[in-house]
Amino acid sequence: MSISIITPHFNDFEGLKQIYNCLLKQDSKDWEWIIVDDFSDASIKELIVQYFEQYASPNIKLVLNDEKTTGSVCRNIGADQATYNHLVFLDADDIISDDFVSNRAIEVEDFVVFKNFNLLDEKGNNKPAPSADSNYLDYFLQAKFIWQTSAILWNKDFFIEIGKFNTNLKRLQDVELFIRALILSTNYKVIDNKVDFFYNVVPIDINKKPIQVICGAVDYLITYMDDNYQLDKRQRNLVTGYYYLCIRYFNRSDNKEAIEYVQNSLKLFFKKSYMSYFSYVRALSFLKLYKSNLISSDLFLRLNRYFYK
Repeated sequence: MSISIITPHFNDFEGLKQIYNCLLKQDSKDWEWIIVDDFSDASIKELIVQYFEQYASPNIKLVLNDEKTTGSVCRNIGADQATYNHLVFLDADDIISDDFVSNRAIEVEDFVVFKNFNLLDEKGNNKPAPSADSNYLDYFLQAKFIWQTSAILWNKDFFIEIGKFNTNLKRLQDVELFIRALILSTNYKVIDNKVDFFYNVVPIDINKKPIQVICGAVDYLITYMDDNYQLDKRQRNLVTGYYYLCIRYFNRSDNKEAIEYVQNSLKLFFKKSYMSYFSYVRALSFLKLYKSNLISSDLFLRLNRYFYK
């Protein structure tokens, strides 16, 4: 049973070589690798083309975008190009073990989650990823991310049927896809697997992910869910976890002038009935106290975590 491995790429040639070396060591040859380069710098693109001309293989497809897009667009392009009906999305900086492909030679109805993987920090240290045994949708509704993109083996037909990655989102694209898949699937399973891939965790960089971008993504996500899904009252109450996500980025930004973005998101949570009027007023009070330096950064974060996470 063959799988298509799809890697969006931008300016990480060393990462691609690392994945290729992992693929050469696989104990199964039933794979194809689709690299979608998202308009990398000309020098990097030249290196990639030369490298895969030197190591040409029918198992490898290289797609070169002629303009800068996003990782989600690249993943969707890769899915459209895939030969096989089993899909895995693998980032350029991730690492897989020698039995990664053979472990995925299984029947897939809608999708299968390989929930056990390790996280690698910037120093190369690894630790188990957060996990859960049930109520998977609840975790994602609450902004608790218990698996990531490479954890899922997709049935290509199901992936396309549910609309692929939502390219309107600038952040949280994978999370929104997981929520949509969990709601729409009638047949998925979660496997308690051995660890066979290692996901690189990049520390929050507020310059690369400014608070207005995070709040904008959260605003889009909660509006999309309100418009498209019939969440019950209990589920809607969980969604305030995404308000806490805004708070966490705002707190790390150390820029109180950015409070307007958080306030706008807070208003939307109330308007869309994800929180009561009392919860809205309480959250607004915390913001005002913090902006006026009447509570510390640490207390501000702990209060919001207690009530909204």
